[in-house]
Amino acid sequence: MKIAMLGDIAPFGRYCKTENPNVDQHFEAVREHLAVYDVVIGNLETPFADDEKAVGWKSAHVKSHPENIELLKALGVTHVTLANNHIGDFGVKAYKRTTNLLDEAGIEWFGTEGRQVKIERDGEKIALLGYCSYNTNPSRVWLESGQALNLLEVDNVLGALEENTSSGYLPILAVHSGQEHVHTPSSDDVAFARGLAKRFDYVYYGHHPHVVQGVEVFRNTPIFYSVGNFIFDDVYTPRDHSKPLIKLSESNKTGIIASIEVKNGRVSDWGVTPIYLDNHKILVDDQVADFDISQYSDALHSACTESYDCDRARKIKDYIESRRGMRDFMWYVRRLNMNSVGMILGARNNAKKYKTKFQNKISELEVGE
Repeated sequence: MKIAMLGDIAPFGRYCKTENPNVDQHFEAVREHLAVYDVVIGNLETPFADDEKAVGWKSAHVKSHPENIELLKALGVTHVTLANNHIGDFGVKAYKRTTNLLDEAGIEWFGTEGRQVKIERDGEKIALLGYCSYNTNPSRVWLESGQALNLLEVDNVLGALEENTSSGYLPILAVHSGQEHVHTPSSDDVAFARGLAKRFDYVYYGHHPHVVQGVEVFRNTPIFYSVGNFIFDDVYTPRDHSKPLIKLSESNKTGIIASIEVKNGRVSDWGVTPIYLDNHKILVDDQVADFDISQYSDALHSACTESYDCDRARKIKDYIESRRGMRDFMWYVRRLNMNSVGMILGARNNAKKYKTKFQNKISELEVGE
């Protein structure tokens, strides 16, 4: 069984079918590339919303017009994880429209409502699991049954992996976590991924940073820490349509398609295919010049050390300072409102839960050589 794993999918802006009727032409090469896979999984980063109002305290809410379900179908996407920080940006109505459209299109979804997907084909058995980290400050989806988003908590992940592996399924764990726009995964995420690999054969499929991070194989487990963007455009806010809140950098435009082949219940082969979000088409594989995954993977050899953490902290600081350099004092004054207060309070609450339900639990996985 051949499986492809795509990065963040957000069909808006130049990738929206209602704004760009010729958008399918962007994906001719990548559609041909994906056609050889039995299973194609993506992280659907946006709800399909129409006239719903944004909910939650966030710097930016993102949505995609419902017609863009046709783009997913045309690309051959078979499964999507909804476990990300934006799926609840426009409330329950938009969330339910999204799941209904996916059902109608025959695209299976997981990562919310405790849902996972099990696939059996040609004698192989895989399970798709999705979780969103508290460190992404996610928008929640409040259904009558309670909060729908599958949140990244060590105990829940352990239970799900134990259940699936004991039944003979190879789990693919989709994890939405990390620091945006930084190529270095946190020591927490590295320790978590490696710790799980000491107990289970599985696949780690990471996203959220919007840039590529390193890849390694640890105890038979391929770990793709972040596959970057697959479909994403500049992000604007309702307050300012003239200047983007986030403009795609060269790093944001470069992603990878992670792939594995499963034989006899195990990963027999794996690989990465670079992609590049050009203005008029998506470049694939050898069309992408000078891409080398080792530039990000080599740093993983020193992960979970003081020097690694210091280097990552410096990169985060550099990124934050570069963002601040693009804004003056009045930029912050114009955006100071109740949403700002809500964002601060929400981030503090998520930080506490991240520490108690994830960070403090990692040591239980007996990480380290």
